[in-house]
Amino acid sequence: MKKYGYLSLCIVCMTAIFLFSAQNGDTSNNTSNFVITLLEQLFHLDIEKLSPSLLEMLSFVVRKCAHMSEYALLCILWVLYMKEAHFTKAYMLAYGLTVIYAVSDEMHQLFVPGRSAQLSDVCIDACGAAIGLLMICLWCRWRQRKYQTRAENSDHF
Repeated sequence: MKKYGYLSLCIVCMTAIFLFSAQNGDTSNNTSNFVITLLEQLFHLDIEKLSPSLLEMLSFVVRKCAHMSEYALLCILWVLYMKEAHFTKAYMLAYGLTVIYAVSDEMHQLFVPGRSAQLSDVCIDACGAAIGLLMICLWCRWRQRKYQTRAENSDHF
């Protein structure tokens, strides 16, 4: 039953990515600007004093971090689903599906006004997926060692 929960989360994550990609260029920029305003308030920054070129660079970094984060999360969710469903080579399959979705997402943006497909975005998404894969691998290894240590300690009593 747990596996269907993970699969549902994969679908929710992919839907969110799709909806963000369906935003036209102006709406997408407004979303990035909202995140920058939020960061300004959280960290007490004075964004208004930044030069236009620095502000544009900050917006670029925010957008690319969003790309990496959403694909890291998607890859993690795919791994959790595939491990729960007992897929062989779950990690490779999860990474492959995530990158394929990144490619399809960029192709989708070709049809959205004010947006374009960028190979560099696919590379950034693939890096995000790789980071997610590394995170879930480390977490699974830590969890396995934790339970292994508990089992060894309980054998002694």
